[in-house]
Amino acid sequence: MSDLLVRDYLQTQGLKLSADDVRVAYLAAEAVVNMGQAEIDRSVLWNGEAAALLPRNGDTEAVLRQVFMALDSVYSRSDVRSAAVYALLPQQVLLCLSAQGRPVAEVLSLDAETERRHLACRSAGSGWLNLAGDVPRWLENGDLAGAEHADSGSQAALPVCSPSGRVLGVVYVESAEKNAFGEDVLAQWVALALALAAPLRVLAGDAGEAEDE
Repeated sequence: MSDLLVRDYLQTQGLKLSADDVRVAYLAAEAVVNMGQAEIDRSVLWNGEAAALLPRNGDTEAVLRQVFMALDSVYSRSDVRSAAVYALLPQQVLLCLSAQGRPVAEVLSLDAETERRHLACRSAGSGWLNLAGDVPRWLENGDLAGAEHADSGSQAALPVCSPSGRVLGVVYVESAEKNAFGEDVLAQWVALALALAAPLRVLAGDAGEAEDE
């Protein structure tokens, strides 16, 4: 099953990565998700926006814990400056469930203006991976807008999708270095996006489950 998931994602996103490398990384990330029951301070899990926009119950908290641990596991082994996991909510906003490194936006609306400024919104709206290896050039060409990106070197936004292809959320990663996402690095973040599909489906609730049956 993991082979099929990996190959389908790579083919859909047009990524020429080693399927074996992604599969190994995916199984490792999935194991962290499945064991994501460590004790984490609730104030860390429930940031202000999450507390306001998500149902406050045990299932949601379990998902937040899984997302936190999975993101932390990959981030701690990387050289990126910031990383975040967003969930796509029915209100057509991206809500940051967990972030590491430099602070990121907690809530992003899916509209044309926000898409100009945030790759995560583009991936949420289109279902396609967005990779900017040279952010200064993107800014110069008008392909990306926003003073907040002035010192950014490269960025990646990877959609988290259900088996049917519905976008559930986005993994966003940013580095101060240009061309920071070589094959080995990108494979780790693709694997995380794949592993997070299960908990984000739980967060989506019964409507999301029914669609994929």
